[in-house]
Amino acid sequence: MTESKFDSKDLRRAFGAFATGVTIVTAVDVEGRTHGFTANSFTSVSLDPPLVLVCIAKTARGFDTFIECPHFAVNILSEEQREASAVFATAGAEKFAAIEWQAKSTGSPVLDGVAAWLDCVMHNTVDAGDHVILIGRVVAYDHNAEPPLGYCRGAYVSFGMSQDTLKLAEQSGSLRVGAIIERNQQILLYTDSNTGEVRLPVSARLGPEENPTSLLGQLAVAGIDAHIPFLFAAYDDGDHHCVYYRGEANVLESCSSSLKNGLEFVEFAKIPWNKIADPPVHMMLRRFISEREFDEFGVYIGDAVTGRVKTGTAFPPDFHGF
Repeated sequence: MTESKFDSKDLRRAFGAFATGVTIVTAVDVEGRTHGFTANSFTSVSLDPPLVLVCIAKTARGFDTFIECPHFAVNILSEEQREASAVFATAGAEKFAAIEWQAKSTGSPVLDGVAAWLDCVMHNTVDAGDHVILIGRVVAYDHNAEPPLGYCRGAYVSFGMSQDTLKLAEQSGSLRVGAIIERNQQILLYTDSNTGEVRLPVSARLGPEENPTSLLGQLAVAGIDAHIPFLFAAYDDGDHHCVYYRGEANVLESCSSSLKNGLEFVEFAKIPWNKIADPPVHMMLRRFISEREFDEFGVYIGDAVTGRVKTGTAFPPDFHGF
């Protein structure tokens, strides 16, 4: 095998820029034991004949079972099934103990509550580097209107999210919306010229860019082209509902040397922690830097003092996909 000249972690980040759904692939072995793993490396292949494919790592615990089994099922998860995706990505867990399922045409487990399922007989297997591609011919399927669970750049993506909550909070004056914006291992920070206090960019509203007082408007005035599609934290501090997003930024060439309005990009190692007076911001930055190392992010939900990072946002090692 020819050794790759690419950095595997960086290449994985490039692959992970492709937004996907999340599936749990299941099968039953010759002794009647159930098996399953979480994967986003799934796609449709053909309508006639009806073919789909999914990739499984050669190091996966259930590898031999899945390449030898004459059938398997692909369960396309709904937004409410994050915990199930984490369970089926965990080695050694009793994966089917806490989830309801049924056997359909082939006997492979079809999980309750999924957005869609595809029951397949094995059509072919293809050796592909450190994975094997399982190609299945669909013999039965079903689907519904449940919003699917998405995954991109190390985090779940909620396709069903709306901006209604933000709009209501904006109208009541109780919203504070901010962002963790990265560029080349640097974080965009704001320094108050009067107090010297450092914080993340924040405003009473998200947009539009045409409004210079909004978050996106402030960034546009500073010459920052920001892309902040991912939710990172949502909490109440007593007076405000605080919502923080995360993403990346490009800086316009004319503004690359000096940004406006107290904004500047600061290297991870040079963040002035002693000047960050807001404890939640301090904790968010610490968590972001830690999770950024593996591009596996959680979402904090709670208040300014107590809360939790939602489990299952980052897939454990047995996850098969990007």
